[in-house]
Amino acid sequence: MRDAFRSRTVRTFAATQFLMEVQFWFPVWLIYLLDLGFSLATALLADAVFRIVSVVCELPMGVLADRIGRKNAYLLTCGLSAGTFAAITFISNDAWLLGAWIAWGVLWALNSGATAPYLYELCAMEETPVDPAKAFGLVRAVGNSAVVCSLLAAGYLYDADPRLPFAITAGLSVVAMILAARLPSVPRSHDTRLRSILLSIRRELRGADVRRAVWIGALLLFFGWSARILFQPLALDLDLSPQVTGWMYAAFAAAGVLGSTISGSVTRRRRRVAVLAAFVCIVLALASTAAADHLGPFLFLPVMGFGYALGMTVVDVYTNEATSRAVRGAIFSVAAALAGLGIAVARPALGLLSDDRSPAFAAGIWAVVGVGVVLIALPAIRRIPAALGPDRQSTFPWHTGDSMRDGSGH
Repeated sequence: MRDAFRSRTVRTFAATQFLMEVQFWFPVWLIYLLDLGFSLATALLADAVFRIVSVVCELPMGVLADRIGRKNAYLLTCGLSAGTFAAITFISNDAWLLGAWIAWGVLWALNSGATAPYLYELCAMEETPVDPAKAFGLVRAVGNSAVVCSLLAAGYLYDADPRLPFAITAGLSVVAMILAARLPSVPRSHDTRLRSILLSIRRELRGADVRRAVWIGALLLFFGWSARILFQPLALDLDLSPQVTGWMYAAFAAAGVLGSTISGSVTRRRRRVAVLAAFVCIVLALASTAAADHLGPFLFLPVMGFGYALGMTVVDVYTNEATSRAVRGAIFSVAAALAGLGIAVARPALGLLSDDRSPAFAAGIWAVVGVGVVLIALPAIRRIPAALGPDRQSTFPWHTGDSMRDGSGH
């Protein structure tokens, strides 16, 4: 990762992501809503609305990111983040809650297609191109470090004022927007007309590598992200204080730093093993939590965090390599939309199941589902290529994957 760190552009992007990845809100958002007087059912309904909005908006936001340019899409993400979290601090009734969560869903959808393609193309623009695997590993590790720091502070901030975790997140998003303005723009050599982009999306999805990357990414996102709805119910069931809950999330994120760091050293030939290991880590963590839930917060959940960060970083690089420049944002959004369809059902179901039975029981059920998910994903994982086809001419000297070609599909 030292080579990636030498790049001023990558360092600036990593610093921006540090500010954007803070999650002061993560351990306390459910507690915050409950303390405001909302019922658990209403909170889970808001989460479901968030998921539905994110799914509906994924492809439109991905197309928007491809049309307006990488830098503009990234700046818009920073601005929308600031507005959304600021709005959460003013929640006072059901309508305001749903409005804030709808905005959050739009933000989630835009982020899917705005961040990873921008970083990948910035790597190719450097005078000495940066290995994207190392750059992604570095940026993800820095981002997860921000998560660790913010989660450790979340409980203390919440005790000082329940609105602080969200207000600080909004403020840092403004700082991130200012810093992101210093990043270079990526030249657009492809046709940005809507009809042309939609045709390019259809053309890309005919490619085996693109379909495989989308399928694997969607399954990993669906399985790994859905499981996170169990974290706060588990903390409440174990009677953990907000501060200890913050430490639990921090341990999860710290393991993610390790997973992201290791991902930078994963070669093409080892991608299959790394992605399969990611799924297996999540399944084992859930099964172990079901068997001994008191060990979950600081032993089993970090295993999940390690696997999820490792797998998602590797899949992000693979998806960028497999996809043409013109529609990278849209293809990432397709994967996120597919995952979102499942997440919108799975998260409320798991939340209600943990409330009706127990978080440990819900974790056990999800582990069983995970075995099925692994079996479904396995054929695609086994076909992840050790090298892309000879038609993919590369700007990067260490692989044959396309990076800055136009959107012609050839």
